[in-house]
Amino acid sequence: MSKFFKGGVLLIIAGVFLLLNQLGVIPGQAFMFLLAFGFIATYVLLGARKEYGNVGFLIPGTVLLAIAVYAAISEAPRFENLSPTYFFLGLSLSFWAVFLVHTYWFKAADHGGRFWPVYPAAGLLLLSAVISFADERVEYLNLLNYLWVIVLIAVGGWLVYSSLKRNVKSKGA
Repeated sequence: MSKFFKGGVLLIIAGVFLLLNQLGVIPGQAFMFLLAFGFIATYVLLGARKEYGNVGFLIPGTVLLAIAVYAAISEAPRFENLSPTYFFLGLSLSFWAVFLVHTYWFKAADHGGRFWPVYPAAGLLLLSAVISFADERVEYLNLLNYLWVIVLIAVGGWLVYSSLKRNVKSKGA
């Protein structure tokens, strides 16, 4: 089968799912899961790791899956006040999955081509940690308002000092 045939079949399936969602036959939660699995299935059908470009289907598949899982869990009565920490943690995990499933295996690709998913994954993980810290220790966050200003002044002072020290050495030599 050609890629055009596979692409056409996938568009027809996506159109049917969108129509069913618009008609209210498929609720939003199920639609998100179906859409995520549709992207992941497309990734597999088009050859998965055979071509680097297939990652374009894996990324939205894993991201939509993370969003769908978070939405489904947060609608449960027990988790109705679910922290956004878990949303960003899920997004981070989706990029870790892209790295482990796809880009890591392309040994011929340069460093950026292989390890780019690690950067958004790490950033989202850091963001989820900051939000988690903020949720639990709101009173300590006021200290950060002063801390970053003190760090800014200290770095500026160090730059001025090192610049003056170099000027004294260059004039004395």
